[in-house]
Amino acid sequence: MSEPAPTPARRVPFWRRPRRISRQIAGTLVATALVAVALFGALNYVAADRLLRAGGFEQLGGVAASRARTIELGTGRLLASTSSIANDVSLARALTDFTAGLDALEEVPLTAGQRDELERQYTEIVVDPLNETGLLPEPITLDGVLPRTTGGQLLQYHLVLDDTEPLPADTAYAEAIAEHDSNLRAIAESFGYIDLLLVSPDNRIVYSTDTRIDLGTSLVDGPYSDSVLSSMVIDELPRARAGGSLLTDFALYLPNRAEPTLFAGARARDGSRIAGSIVAEIPGESLDRITTADGEWDEVGLDDGESYVVSSDLVLQSQSRPWIEDPEGYLDDVDDDEMRNAIATLGSPVGVQIVDTEAVRTARRGDEFEGRNDNYLGRSVYSASTNIDVPGVGWVVVTEVPIGDARAPLNEYLLDLAIVVLIITPIAAIVGLLLARRLSRPIGPAVAAARAVAGGERDLDLPELGNDEFGDLGRRLSRMADTLKLQEQEMEAEFEHKRQLMLAVLPPHLVDDAGSVTGRGERRDVATVVSIGIDSGLAAEGEDDLTAQLSATANVVEDLATRYEVERIRVAADRYLYICGAGRTDDGSRGATEFARELWLALREAALERGLELTMHIGISTGPVGTGVLERGSLTFGAWGEPVRRALAISALSRADEILLDETTADLLGSTIEVRPVGDMVDLDQEPMRLSSLVVETTPG
Repeated sequence: MSEPAPTPARRVPFWRRPRRISRQIAGTLVATALVAVALFGALNYVAADRLLRAGGFEQLGGVAASRARTIELGTGRLLASTSSIANDVSLARALTDFTAGLDALEEVPLTAGQRDELERQYTEIVVDPLNETGLLPEPITLDGVLPRTTGGQLLQYHLVLDDTEPLPADTAYAEAIAEHDSNLRAIAESFGYIDLLLVSPDNRIVYSTDTRIDLGTSLVDGPYSDSVLSSMVIDELPRARAGGSLLTDFALYLPNRAEPTLFAGARARDGSRIAGSIVAEIPGESLDRITTADGEWDEVGLDDGESYVVSSDLVLQSQSRPWIEDPEGYLDDVDDDEMRNAIATLGSPVGVQIVDTEAVRTARRGDEFEGRNDNYLGRSVYSASTNIDVPGVGWVVVTEVPIGDARAPLNEYLLDLAIVVLIITPIAAIVGLLLARRLSRPIGPAVAAARAVAGGERDLDLPELGNDEFGDLGRRLSRMADTLKLQEQEMEAEFEHKRQLMLAVLPPHLVDDAGSVTGRGERRDVATVVSIGIDSGLAAEGEDDLTAQLSATANVVEDLATRYEVERIRVAADRYLYICGAGRTDDGSRGATEFARELWLALREAALERGLELTMHIGISTGPVGTGVLERGSLTFGAWGEPVRRALAISALSRADEILLDETTADLLGSTIEVRPVGDMVDLDQEPMRLSSLVVETTPG
């Protein structure tokens, strides 16, 4: 009994056939590509972040050091002016005279009317306005601001109050004013001081150019004995080096309407004798110009950053850039209500804003700081801080840039990476599917064979599968890998060959590093075309290769073309076509003509040196020309327009070693280059035209 015929396998529509292996391969390829891109991006991001931090901190540290040095030098110049006038003999004499004048006033009684007027005006113009500012920790009283001696009260009555009788002219103090006041005011004006104070050896303010309520008061036991001025004069100046001057912090000073005030002081000397002290009130703008680089932050390496000074008691000493650029935004960022009101009232954060940050604390400990930090407004910044050497104060200079600005390149990198992932994902999916189908194709015959055998078929026309289907798949994959490798090598060789061919027929600026054509057709109003025909023979001696001769000629032409910025249109062994002016603002007539002249001279010299038989025919024409890549598939760079046709025709008409120009080119050159008319008008394809010959000066030989 015969065996039943095998049942034919049922055909399944292709869209319902399982593709488990291909899907797995495709999914694996997509996942691998995405993981590789993500891993590569993450590693690059970490490396870039590390480099940005290191480079940014190094740069920030350099800027910070430079700003610190600049501030040291700038404050040094401020102090130097105070030191210079402190050693002025006339100033010492003035100090002595004003001290004697105040001493004499101490013996003059104050009348009851004068006392009443003094108290009335002090209440109206000093006590009440100061209490209304809201800047004082507690209200002041009349006794808290009045001078405590008769002499001081008399000075306030006669010199400070309004509508009172002047100081009697027969007093010693009035005589001192008559002798010294104009000179002292001139000194203050010349150095830009707001006020110039003279302080007696017993620490009384005996003179003031601004005549404020501290005139005549004692810095030892007077109403302002606890001020920053008193501290400098009594505690600091006696310990200063001889001839040196000191600076104070910006601090609230009651006689200056309770506003932050900056003083510079020095001991006044008359030879070896200490005549007292001089104190100058420095305008805040003087320090601001130093610390802010006069607002030119970009020029000192701070695009969106700033440098500022902080005192030893953590108070801002220089103007804030955020305040300068956006006062309302600045106030919004201040958390402390009392501080915000004080800043708004004074119109500046200087002397009020507390700067208690890690950068400042580290610098106060004597260490330099470089790193991430929250600044005085709570904004995240990269900061660098250091101490500076300014006599009299313990200042810290802080230089900072916003983190957002410093990390902008990284944020741009993340955006670019996201774009790359979005582009790669569909590409990887498509490539993965295509490769998966190709890779899984060898499994198909094995599966079909297994089904056939299961169906009972024994006579199978199958390729050698090896021991099993996966072994066959492995061999097929191996062969495919070899084939792909060979194909890639051939493609690379073909690509490089194609690229070299592109460079041979296209100007270099139209071929990028990847071998792609970057140019398109571009219409220019006017350009100049140079047609060069070269007739060459074998060398008389030493040249036995025509190819070498032509190559040497081509090298000369290309070198000059590069020098004169002319572009190659077509090159044959003995025919060259160049254009000048395309893509430029000029017509190229001068450059093209000089190129032709230099080429004629160079080739003539080369021919003489080598004994070559070489003649040239050169034609030049100017007019509207279009250029670009023509017939992109053939990678041809061309030019079109009448100048191209005319240049070719003119070169054909030229005699040996003659350079002919059309009428347009000759007119554009004018008298800059010598040309000579050539006979009568000629017909160029039934176009009458007058030609000129370029005059080329040569030396006999």
